[in-house]
Amino acid sequence: MKFKHAKLTDVGNYRKSNQDYLDFAINKDGDAFGIVCDGMGGHAHGEIASKMAVEKFMELFNNHSFKGENQKTVNRWLRNCIGEIVNEMVEYSNDNFTTKDMGTTLTAILFTELGGFVVNIGDSRTYKLVDDKLFQITLDQNLWNSTPEAERRDIQMSGLYERANDVTFWKVLTSALGPQKTLKIDTYFIEIPEGTYILTTDGIHDYIDEDLVAAVLANKKMKLKEKGLEIIEDAKDNVSTDNLSILIIEAE
Repeated sequence: MKFKHAKLTDVGNYRKSNQDYLDFAINKDGDAFGIVCDGMGGHAHGEIASKMAVEKFMELFNNHSFKGENQKTVNRWLRNCIGEIVNEMVEYSNDNFTTKDMGTTLTAILFTELGGFVVNIGDSRTYKLVDDKLFQITLDQNLWNSTPEAERRDIQMSGLYERANDVTFWKVLTSALGPQKTLKIDTYFIEIPEGTYILTTDGIHDYIDEDLVAAVLANKKMKLKEKGLEIIEDAKDNVSTDNLSILIIEAE
């Protein structure tokens, strides 16, 4: 497979620092890996957690060969990588006590000859452009999505959802990556990996018009970096309150 990519990050309208971190690489076998992490702004040293997660995952990817592996072994490798990142975070926080509460979200996509593998923790997202429409592959790990469907219907009918959502109650994370965080790892498999993907932090996807983003991604006259800039500006115009990061990948 051949890959094109663009990675962009912006501090945003209101934040003093950028706690997002992202990267993309192709290894010696031609496999590709992209990752986006959003350091948790309400927790001390989120920028350390996001950078540590990305750099460790990249190191593990660049030193691994997926030749001869199957879906099960690749998924196991992804989960083992998360385990190694947690171990590194624990060791770091033992030496730097103020980082004990650090945390980050993580969304990543791996392309091998088997297909595409997505791993997700928290509420950063991976999307694919399907028939010129944006399809969300990952599911946010938050309080709303962890509530049973019947209970969600009752909450929506009562009006509690709208009132609670004014303070983003339902978006509280139920999983994150950190030395002392509750961790749940979600994985997804993409049988036909060719296509256009975006990985985003919530500073983007909570503030975008998905139809506009799909139209931008489908525009063959624009360069990938131009597409990323336009999507970021759309989110900022819609009063995004967070850092904004996007990784665009075209696989063919």
